[in-house]
Amino acid sequence: MRIRLLLFSALIAAGCILGQESITFSSRSGQVKDLKSINIKGVEFISVRQLASALKANVYFNSSNGKIEVKFSDAILKLTAGSKFLVLTPRSGGNQEIFQLPLSVRKDDNDVYVPFEFCSKIFSSAGKKNLAFNTNTGEITEEGTGTTLTKTGAPLIVKNGNPSEEKTEPSVLKDDKKNEEAKKNEDIKKKEVPKKEKIEKDTSENKKATEKKEEVETADPKFDIRSVVIETKSNGTLIQIKSKKKIGRFSNTIKDGTLYLNLLALSADKKTIESLKPEGLVKKISVRKVGPNTQMEFHLAEGYSTSEVFTDDNGTGLLITIHNKLLSKFSGSSYDKQKERWTLNTVVIDAGHGGKDPGTIGVEGIKEKDVNLAIALRLGKMIQENMQDVKVVYTRSKDNFVELYKRGKIANEKNGNLFISIHCNSTPTKPSNAGGFEIYLLRPGRTKEAISIAERENSVIQYEDNRSHYEKLTAENFILVTMAHSSYMRYSEQFSDILNRQLNNDLTIHSNGVRQAGFYVLVGASMPSVLVETGFLSNRKEAEFLSSKQGQGEVAGSIFRAIKSFKSEYDKGIQAGL
Repeated sequence: MRIRLLLFSALIAAGCILGQESITFSSRSGQVKDLKSINIKGVEFISVRQLASALKANVYFNSSNGKIEVKFSDAILKLTAGSKFLVLTPRSGGNQEIFQLPLSVRKDDNDVYVPFEFCSKIFSSAGKKNLAFNTNTGEITEEGTGTTLTKTGAPLIVKNGNPSEEKTEPSVLKDDKKNEEAKKNEDIKKKEVPKKEKIEKDTSENKKATEKKEEVETADPKFDIRSVVIETKSNGTLIQIKSKKKIGRFSNTIKDGTLYLNLLALSADKKTIESLKPEGLVKKISVRKVGPNTQMEFHLAEGYSTSEVFTDDNGTGLLITIHNKLLSKFSGSSYDKQKERWTLNTVVIDAGHGGKDPGTIGVEGIKEKDVNLAIALRLGKMIQENMQDVKVVYTRSKDNFVELYKRGKIANEKNGNLFISIHCNSTPTKPSNAGGFEIYLLRPGRTKEAISIAERENSVIQYEDNRSHYEKLTAENFILVTMAHSSYMRYSEQFSDILNRQLNNDLTIHSNGVRQAGFYVLVGASMPSVLVETGFLSNRKEAEFLSSKQGQGEVAGSIFRAIKSFKSEYDKGIQAGL
């Protein structure tokens, strides 16, 4: 990598930390600049202030909280140190987009550093540039037309103010010729998921939980917000807001124990909403009118961890999930038992498909079910031989068919602490150039591609005799189901970050990033869980690698190393009661 260490004197003059490096930026005009960077575990974090200067953008920086705004001519990009989220707001007043990176933005001295390989396309879009980062040479180049990006991950679009206009998340950029080929093959084969069936919510916590609800409705027709409902769920609090008209732009943040929700161009009945009684993690609601906009402030009780905001299917409602800390509801001896229960001592390995369900069929007739099982067994053996304090549970250890809902049930009955579902990807046209591994978290799919992949994997229920455990994934009912996962989500995210980095470092297959979609197999597993698509069996090179013993061993070894790294961090968090 072409990186130059700065001289000690220059470091002192710049007020930077020792060991800081630089990366070369080359513009289309031929101008070359050195940008400050910090290498953290093999990932280059680049100075946002210097990058903005190179892109001829203005910057507003608040050194006290680490917030920075990069002001391009057509858009403003906001970043905050310690956060994985980037907010892109068009100056024209269009829909705001929020992106999630696999790694947090870093702050050092009087600057903020971003893992550029995971957000090059976001900066390209914001500045209307074609930026490419070559991880091999350590260079950022501004291209004319075709952009090349070597071995990089993709960020995840968390939400868009208007879901009907939501865009596909950034993926690995390729040259124009490859882009044309990729477009031909980008649609994954879809199979209809039954519409009138029910997702089984068979976790013991959901069955035992006593759910409470507080609700107010506004009768006055002059207000846009017609109702607010607060419900206590087994692992958090759900807030539902209904509007008479479509909810366009909104923003939300948590600061000092208060969740702030800003609704643009919507009115609300302050007196009625503020009369809502406390429920769950919500102690009090305050409503403020700010011009034509409304700000709702949800004052939170102790014991919350994170929150998320989703729009419902028709765009006239918001669903806000506020998650409990994993062990917040336990105390005394019960607390100690739960800490022991959640220490990572059981890994559940799920080899996708099997038996009468072959999964995808790749080039040369390679069956996904065989590749999945081979990787799963190699992974389990590595854990058994090298982590004696960790038990391995297989949802299947031979070529047999196991219903999706039973896989999660097996994981729960065996008191699993981590659930890993192993799969392979494909395209309808074979062979194709589409490639890369992907890691998925359990959330409603936020892009067409993620939804189509989830539907393809979920279509396995066609092989089941009884389909009454499932129903079609819609935003509202799926969010209600996945509330049971709220306490585990931070750990699922943490493991997916570690796994994404590990696979990206170890394999020649590139990363397509961490994404979100609604996989039935993950619904029932009440524990941190991820689904990994290890590569494309429709890609000759990746299919050859994944069907070989060497390739299967490399993938299993990389997942094993990620589990070891995650266990150390996870157990510390559990012992701290987080």
